[in-house]
Amino acid sequence: MPDSESISDFLQKRGALGILTLLSTADGRRFKHLNEYLTISSSTLTLRLTEARGLGLVVPGMETDETSVNNEYRITTRGKRVARQMESQGLIHAVQTILDYQQDVESELPDLLDWVEDHKDELARLDDRTPYQDPFGESVVDTGDEPEYDDEFMIEEDFGRVEQWGTEPDEEENDADE
Repeated sequence: MPDSESISDFLQKRGALGILTLLSTADGRRFKHLNEYLTISSSTLTLRLTEARGLGLVVPGMETDETSVNNEYRITTRGKRVARQMESQGLIHAVQTILDYQQDVESELPDLLDWVEDHKDELARLDDRTPYQDPFGESVVDTGDEPEYDDEFMIEEDFGRVEQWGTEPDEEENDADE
């Protein structure tokens, strides 16, 4: 019987939450489907599935029309219990959302790469000017207009005039006249 520390260690590994999420939302998943959907290498997936099997979280399953035992994986009662807790914490939804967005990124990336290839001449003609310069080449970061502060007394020094924070300049002058 696995201890809670070993399950905790497993859950912190890359791909572990994804495996439990995918297996908890279907009756069984083929290795190929898990491999396509998760953003881990097939060797890492094999390792995670082996670890999950050792912890009693998943078992190899068998579809009714197949003869191979290892063609899909199913979540166990222990795995379902962990998945229910993940669900109650919103983790199933969060992991599924991340996986869906990753699929969106991977499906749209080829179109972006094609666009870059089609526009490479235009992109090459664009200047390499730093994004922190205005169109005239002047820095927009260091304008020199920042007032200097004396941190110890929170006094703003500007053009030879000193004002105490929280007071009006006229109040100070009136106090000095009296």
